[in-house]
Amino acid sequence: MDLLFEHIVPRDLALVEATLLSRGFALALASSCPALAGARGVDYASEGDAVERVTWFRAMPDSLGELFVLLPAITWIERVRWSREAHSGRFEVAPELPLPMARRVRCEGTYSLEPAADGTTLRRVEIALSIRAPLVARAAEQRLAGMLRTIFDTEAALLAQGIE
Repeated sequence: MDLLFEHIVPRDLALVEATLLSRGFALALASSCPALAGARGVDYASEGDAVERVTWFRAMPDSLGELFVLLPAITWIERVRWSREAHSGRFEVAPELPLPMARRVRCEGTYSLEPAADGTTLRRVEIALSIRAPLVARAAEQRLAGMLRTIFDTEAALLAQGIE
C-alpha cells in the first residue's frame, strides 16, 4: 500500500525544519497524538548537513482495533536519515515483533519539505507499507494507514505551532 500525506504548514521552511529535527520533537508528538502512548529518543547524531534520529514509539492500545488485540504492545523503532541541504530524508520503521512476524511487515518512505506560497512550507510524506499475512493483510494495512494519518496530521499541527 502506497500512502501520501501532504500538508501546508503555515511557517517558514527553516523554522519547520528546525522544529522537525529538534531532539524533543518525537516526545512532543507522542504527548500530543491520540494514536501514540509514548516515545523515547534512542539515538541522535548530527554532522554537517546530515541528521540521524532513532526513536522508539508505542501505540495507544486501542488505536489499531481488534486485529492487533493479541499483541502485548504495539511498539516500533523509527530510523530517520535527514539532509538539511536537500530538506528531505528517508525513514524506516522496524516493528518490535517476534522475528517471523517482523519479516512480514515493511514500512519505509521519504519525507520532504519545500517552500510554498507566502512563506509557508509544503510537507510531503510518501510511505510504502506492506504486511504479508494471510486473510488479514489488507485490513491490517488499512488500520495502520489510519493510525499513520492521525500521527502525520498531529505532526503537521505541531510543526505549525512549534515546540518549546
